Amino acid sequence: MSQNITIIMPCYNGVKYIKKAIDSLLEQTHVDWELIIGDDGSKDGTREYLSTLKDSRIKVFFHKKNLGIFGNLNFLFSKASFSLTQILCQDDYFLEHNSLKTLLDYWSKIPSDIAFIRTSHGHDSHASLAKYETQVLPELVTPERSSLYFYIFGNIPGNLSNVSLRTSLVKTQGGFREDLPYAGDFEFWSRVGQTQSWMICPIHIIYVRSHTEQASATLNQKGELLAQLAEVIARLYSTLVQQGISHSSLKWMATINYISLHRDTGIKKLIFKRDPLYLSLVAKHFDASTFALNPVLSWIVYFITIGGRFFRVRSFKLIFGNLLKAMSKS
Repeated sequence: MSQNITIIMPCYNGVKYIKKAIDSLLEQTHVDWELIIGDDGSKDGTREYLSTLKDSRIKVFFHKKNLGIFGNLNFLFSKASFSLTQILCQDDYFLEHNSLKTLLDYWSKIPSDIAFIRTSHGHDSHASLAKYETQVLPELVTPERSSLYFYIFGNIPGNLSNVSLRTSLVKTQGGFREDLPYAGDFEFWSRVGQTQSWMICPIHIIYVRSHTEQASATLNQKGELLAQLAEVIARLYSTLVQQGISHSSLKWMATINYISLHRDTGIKKLIFKRDPLYLSLVAKHFDASTFALNPVLSWIVYFITIGGRFFRVRSFKLIFGNLLKAMSKS
């Protein structure tokens, strides 16, 4: 029996890429889908293109005011008809004609209590820590381990197009936080993971574009992400401390993986752009946080690791391994 699936596409000024995204869906061998598009006030011709779509499976909503990415997602999920949803961002596209079938075949074989799937694991980054992540993370992630994995590796799902989920999840979990426009996805997935199991799988079904206009390249230019990221990490830190995880190990990992990297960004902005704002925000939101080492030691770690780039994976292997052993014994 064929299974229905909702495809959700938030869009804003995507005329360069959105036709490719929609065409890749129209070309799927699996035809039992609906596409729900929310245009957030595009002014580049996207709306005109969307108005030409005639397929009865496609529903387009033209927002009168910009809802923001997570407000748009919350709206779109409220309009979804089917129990499973795949997010497809406007600049990404399905790789093969049978990509949807591959995804639904995977869903049909996993436990019924799985909340969401992170697809394309290992295909979207060649960084050393990302490679290590693919080596140590299991396919099934339970709530007992989820917060530790998110704390160590950050927003594991990465791009929104990497995620397929049970549609009801957004409603039952209270939706994406619209007051976190830069870290709302990280907050949501990590929050879900504290109470529900999810999967990490290598099936590669969507091509995620990398270009200078995408959100990850244009956001956080002035440190807008930092306060929101610190809030998410602090919540994970608190959860892990309550689980009995070593305070010092958690602080070392956060200092290497988050604070040092952002401090390095701040120093570069100060040197090359004469802009001290980013560095001051690192001090304000990270150095004063519950998960940070004291500022002096944090600066020492920064210099030893040369901005968090050297000894990063080696340190993680040592600390992460010890933490997993401790959790297994508890």
